[in-house]
Amino acid sequence: MAYAGIGMLNAICVLGGGALGWLADSAAGTLPLFMLLGLVLGAGLGVAGTRSELRRWR
Repeated sequence: MAYAGIGMLNAICVLGGGALGWLADSAAGTLPLFMLLGLVLGAGLGVAGTRSELRRWR
């Protein structure tokens, strides 16, 4: 069950970053720029969150 939580954490980070980037692109009119940046930052946050969760089990 803990692995499902880590998967949901990663999914929320990546999708949330992409959604926020899409909203910023819609407002600024620069469609792929902020969306890609949000996806990359969301993936980075997902990795950082996964590392912190896995450190609890050591």
